[in-house]
Amino acid sequence: MSGEADFQSMTDNEMVLVALTGDTQLKTQLESLCGAKDVEAVALVVAGDPEKAARALGAAGTQGVGLYDLRGGGTQHHNLLAAIPTLSRNGPVIGLVDHEASQIAQGALAAGVTDVIAQGELTPAMLRRVLRYALARKESERKLTRLRLFDPVTSLPTQILFWEILSLAVRRAKRNHDFFAILLIDIENLPDGHSEDGPYQDLAMNELAQRITPVLRGSDTVSRFERQQLAVLAESMPRVEDVQIVAEKIIEELTRPLSLGIGPLSINVAVGISLYPTSATGAEGLLSRATDAMLQARDHGANLFVFA
Repeated sequence: MSGEADFQSMTDNEMVLVALTGDTQLKTQLESLCGAKDVEAVALVVAGDPEKAARALGAAGTQGVGLYDLRGGGTQHHNLLAAIPTLSRNGPVIGLVDHEASQIAQGALAAGVTDVIAQGELTPAMLRRVLRYALARKESERKLTRLRLFDPVTSLPTQILFWEILSLAVRRAKRNHDFFAILLIDIENLPDGHSEDGPYQDLAMNELAQRITPVLRGSDTVSRFERQQLAVLAESMPRVEDVQIVAEKIIEELTRPLSLGIGPLSINVAVGISLYPTSATGAEGLLSRATDAMLQARDHGANLFVFA
């Protein structure tokens, strides 16, 4: 398959090379390389501008790799590097250069391409090796990003992602003169030890995460903030009374006895609540006030919530 952003017939099972170039001779060379016999098939898409190339990479999904024609090496080519971050958001990108040690090659690597390859090294086998490497590296990056942003036990956002979401919520609230709440939930009495299915604490946290989600709205965010803590961001809450109702429902759901194969288990929770903008107007201040309120709730007894 070849053509100007002709990506309607891409399949999930074949690699897709999206070439960003206006050179008809290179297009002919790539058609020959991608269609070479005795090697796995590679679908080819040729795009004449970065916007079309980005769309084609997006359409190719996890099997697409961009090949950005940066040959020539003149000063004007350095202006082309600005398109690399945009392309890379849609898939891995390889820079096609005259020489791998050239200034433009180094600039492309710094701008975010996965690899560079000189035109003189393009053979059917080399092309496929470079494509497989680019796809494998991108997949590894996706897995690492997911591990960093999502808790592997509960699939909830991690503390890192919660901070990012909270920072965006603060900006939205300032712009829209809105009101929101943070509920920091500390969980006590989680069991120690392991079962055949894994550590009891992880099993308990996974069940608690499943319980809390139906209590919240689709627009709310719940995170596994610490190993034994959950954090909830409830945006656009017009009244303090509404926040109180949410806190009561959370406590009711989380304190129902757990059954983990070791008999019924009761846990205690303490909920600290901070409000934007009355408690604080920044992400750090809001979480700090929620932490203080959670500690007060824990000191005053079991299964309580306290407003900052």
